[in-house]
Amino acid sequence: MKKLFFLLLVIFSTSAFAQKVEHGVLVGGGIGFPMQDSKQLIPPTNELRYDHNLKGNGMIGYRLRFLPQRKHFFDLDLTIGFQGMSTQKYVPFLSKQDGTYTGNEGDEFSEFVMPISLAASWNYRITEKFFFGLGIAPTLYVRPQAVFDLPVLAKIGYRAGKHCELALSYQYGCLDVLKHFNKGAANGRKGHLSDLMLSVYVPF
Repeated sequence: MKKLFFLLLVIFSTSAFAQKVEHGVLVGGGIGFPMQDSKQLIPPTNELRYDHNLKGNGMIGYRLRFLPQRKHFFDLDLTIGFQGMSTQKYVPFLSKQDGTYTGNEGDEFSEFVMPISLAASWNYRITEKFFFGLGIAPTLYVRPQAVFDLPVLAKIGYRAGKHCELALSYQYGCLDVLKHFNKGAANGRKGHLSDLMLSVYVPF
């Protein structure tokens, strides 16, 4: 009798937990946008400028969704990202040398960027399948250097089926991350990182 009671208690607890928490795999891909500093340079100057090109990025992670059956629900996402970035460093104006003006194309280099993020978002169902969400995503960049960022995020999603959900999200990094990546040819740059990503959530 005690074993039967214990078994019923386990089944009831598991059922109650399943109604309150949903979980599954999260994968995504998108593009990034490095935000340059807006300082205006007036010639003549030897100050350096940087042109960044963030290549396509990818992400894989795991999601916990709290109160999934309600109109308001919460997501907690643990993700790891992969992204390439190329940068051109140059002097924006011609310099005068030996009576003639010459240009400076500067250096061009590439980096591999790897962020680990724990994003928390509040979400609201617009309809049965559509929803939007707002949140924050504390992020630790482990490459090219260990740097912390605190992006804010907004997303809109669509529940395509029981085991598939699509979402488009935008994150804007609030801290000046690029200045902490300054080593070698990158020395002197500043700026924030942001990205636009399409993700697929597969709940179990």
